[in-house]
Amino acid sequence: MGRALTYDRARLRPHAAHLGVGAFHRAHQQGYYDDLARAGGDWGVVGINLTPPDLSAAHAAQGGVYSVLTEDGTTSTCRDIGTLVQLHDAGAAALVDWTDITFATLTITEKGYCHRSGSRALDPARVAADLAAPETPATAIGYLAWMLERRRRDGGGPITLASCDNVADNGRLLAAVLGDYADRAFAGLLPWIEANVAFPTSMVDRIVPAMAPAGRARLEAARGAADALGVVAEPFRQWVIEDRFAAARPALETAGVQVVDDLAPHEHMKHRLLNGLQSAYAELGRLCGHAGSHGASTDPVLAAWAKVFLAAQAETLDCPEGEDLQAYGRTSLRRLQNPTIHHPLNQIASDASFKLPQRIAAPAAERLERGQSAEVQAMVLAGWALQAGDDTPDAGGVVTTDPMGAEMARLRAAATGAEDLAGAVLGLPIWPDRLRRDSGFAADTTRWLRAFAEPDADRRRARIDDFARERMNA
Repeated sequence: MGRALTYDRARLRPHAAHLGVGAFHRAHQQGYYDDLARAGGDWGVVGINLTPPDLSAAHAAQGGVYSVLTEDGTTSTCRDIGTLVQLHDAGAAALVDWTDITFATLTITEKGYCHRSGSRALDPARVAADLAAPETPATAIGYLAWMLERRRRDGGGPITLASCDNVADNGRLLAAVLGDYADRAFAGLLPWIEANVAFPTSMVDRIVPAMAPAGRARLEAARGAADALGVVAEPFRQWVIEDRFAAARPALETAGVQVVDDLAPHEHMKHRLLNGLQSAYAELGRLCGHAGSHGASTDPVLAAWAKVFLAAQAETLDCPEGEDLQAYGRTSLRRLQNPTIHHPLNQIASDASFKLPQRIAAPAAERLERGQSAEVQAMVLAGWALQAGDDTPDAGGVVTTDPMGAEMARLRAAATGAEDLAGAVLGLPIWPDRLRRDSGFAADTTRWLRAFAEPDADRRRARIDDFARERMNA
């Protein structure tokens, strides 16, 4: 069942780096590097964590090796990963030698880009402390700028910085906020960045839920030892990256990474189908009394609703070459129904004000522009409007957090009714203008705010069932 290392870690060279060595990175990008090492490659990764928890001590104690357990209900594989050759926590990040690093990736969550929600504009208030002391930064953006400034001063060569966060046009976002910050922090750095740094967009995919005691027990039983860094994930994985590099890079395509000229169709497909469905389940699933993605996705009512939702979302997409949108939607639903993956809906719902504009609101606006109904998207926004800012923990202690949570709670308290709340929510600047000025969409949102305000979860579920049946029989 296990797959031990087949390579000598001592021959790996620290040519790659990654910021944000959380569970997703350990289960996703590291797996591709491990494939390359098993095929004879020598690319090792320097991991850097600027935020808690600290992981370097556990990494050292395990000799730099941890395991990934992949499960789908019928098969289970435990695999050792040894390509994370160094791991530095915030206190040691400034000591990392970037001289030989030519390819770096990031998974720092959307909040880590320190931008204004819904734009690529740097939010100076969020980096004020770093701008005041740019050689001792605390944020990822400040850290990258200081690393590049040191590289420039030392006469270092080009480098590729690839965002792997679930953000639309993530490479463009990174280039914009880092360029703005660099221009404010270091004289002469911005022109150097423009000449020496590439920011490819990328799309990554693997469901990696927060580690729960049951998953850790299965992992450690399969590994035969304790594992503080091990993770449990689904078997499916995908990495698509734009063919835009400034320096040497690993031969990612030989490990199954898709290197493409135009990432947008792939990115939109994932964001609107898989991620859109995850966000929809996070809102509607909690309204129906579910705590995890498995419970929501296997609920017959929500599964039927998902077919309506996926069809509506697919109509807004250009199909990427080699893909089938209907098949991708079905696969997305099956992945969420994986009985071994129990992804807390409270976790998925976190930071929804960052996620919903691209996953739900953008396709809704496109449907409205075409004269099509966007009621299925209005249902998701109504669910968010009623729940954002609720910090009640689930049975596992997981709490939903959202930068706009306090504002949403205030809007709900001030609203005189569902129509008033709909107007206030749709008036938020995070949504496309089309939603704010469409009376039909406002009416749909109002109707579902009233329906979801029902105190009984079964009655909410019945209303969703009626909607799905009506749409499927239309």
